[in-house]
Amino acid sequence: MKKYISSLIISTALLSACSADNSSNAQQTPEVTTAYKVSRTITAPDGGYDYISVDHAANQLFVGRDNGIMTVDLATGKTTTLLERADVAAVLLIPDTDLMLSTNNDSNDATILNRKTGAVIADIKTGDGPDGAFFEEKSGLIFVMNGHSEDVTVINPATAEVLATIPVGGKPEAANADGKGHVFVNVEDTNEIAVISTASLTVAKRYALPDCDEPTGMAYDPVTGLIISVCHNNIAKLIEAETGRNHGNIKIGSIADGSIFNPETRIGYVSCIDGTLTVYHLDTEGNATVLQTIKTADGARTEAYDPIADELYLPAAHVEWGPDGEYMGAEKEFKVVVVSQN
Repeated sequence: MKKYISSLIISTALLSACSADNSSNAQQTPEVTTAYKVSRTITAPDGGYDYISVDHAANQLFVGRDNGIMTVDLATGKTTTLLERADVAAVLLIPDTDLMLSTNNDSNDATILNRKTGAVIADIKTGDGPDGAFFEEKSGLIFVMNGHSEDVTVINPATAEVLATIPVGGKPEAANADGKGHVFVNVEDTNEIAVISTASLTVAKRYALPDCDEPTGMAYDPVTGLIISVCHNNIAKLIEAETGRNHGNIKIGSIADGSIFNPETRIGYVSCIDGTLTVYHLDTEGNATVLQTIKTADGARTEAYDPIADELYLPAAHVEWGPDGEYMGAEKEFKVVVVSQN
């Protein structure tokens, strides 16, 4: 997520009331607690930013910046520029390889590169305004969401070839998959999910997101088969992946962008531009309970999670708002906020 307009008024009272609201399910308080807190902050040069990824083995972060890909050595806090490109959004690690993919919003392309050396393998033309990117494990394909041309570019990272361009009828945001041949894409301006078949590389069906305004981040739970789509208007939607049935809401912060779920611990995390991180538990029946609402930092809207270290990483900078609540940018006082239970 890069450019948007907010008509929401950020309300401290509303955010402090962050609790789950699964309208179709009786709520049970889980026998689980968390004690996440901001454990440290890593400062870095000012400037724009977007997505973030973590490489546990290398003990390194990758951040999409307005001047390229920034790396962060988690041991020392030292930052370097791995790749120079204008307006980088996604920084997607390609599993079981030393490769990664960046989406470059300014040049309408994606770059596959070696994340250890910075050597460029290929620059690949995408649609207009490439933003988020998702690696679908079963097919081995990468799906790039193009916000301006309202389509999804499908790339085979092994050959650096474009296999398809899929219109989705609106501005695609984050994606996830069920491992059964379906990729789910949040469509921000139509408030729905486009379901893409990995076999035909076409939109097979669409799911409405009732009461959701501008869905962005997305997670998926393989146990319950629920999609967790986060929205700008203080809710995360729980949607049944097979049917599109509305399973309820979780109350979160304002203008959400990040949605991560760990099916092993049953804990999920939603990061919002207002500087809140909602931590929730989802039981195996699909009932959600908010455990914590943590104050992170102004503008900490995207996130990466290292399940081995049990740490979250959130890039942030001071947000400038216009007189009518429009987002004007976030570049000053840049930092990466680290959240853990240690």
